Amino acid sequence: MTDQFAATTKIVEDVVARSQKALEELVKASKEQAEKASANLKTNISDASDLSRKNVEAVIEATRIFARGIEEASKAVASYSQKSAEASLASMRKMATAATITEAAEIQQAYAKESVSALVAETEHLQSLVSGTARAALAPLNERVTAAVEVMSRPKAA
Repeated sequence: MTDQFAATTKIVEDVVARSQKALEELVKASKEQAEKASANLKTNISDASDLSRKNVEAVIEATRIFARGIEEASKAVASYSQKSAEASLASMRKMATAATITEAAEIQQAYAKESVSALVAETEHLQSLVSGTARAALAPLNERVTAAVEVMSRPKAA
């Protein structure tokens, strides 16, 4: 019976040793996975933080460009308004010196023609200014959208 007890003890010791080794390997693999997941989480948080910071910077830059464009457009409108008022006043003064109704009508007609031409030119100028401002203001935002798509398109680390 001693031989049978010794054989049983040996089997139990082998099973315990193998179980202990398997448990150690499992703990080691779990620890490695946890460390890898922690490193990935840190990287992802850092990437997200960097992405957010750059997005805010892009919005600030777009707003600055837009404000500068609006200021430029406002100056252009004010300048046009002043020139238009001066042209209108000059036309009235000239009409006041007209000797006949026909001459006054001709002065008025010339003024109207010049006013419409100036208005069309100013409208084209403002349209160009506003579209250029919009393109310039959207550029930093478009860059951030492209960067975000690139980040989201990257394959996930295993």
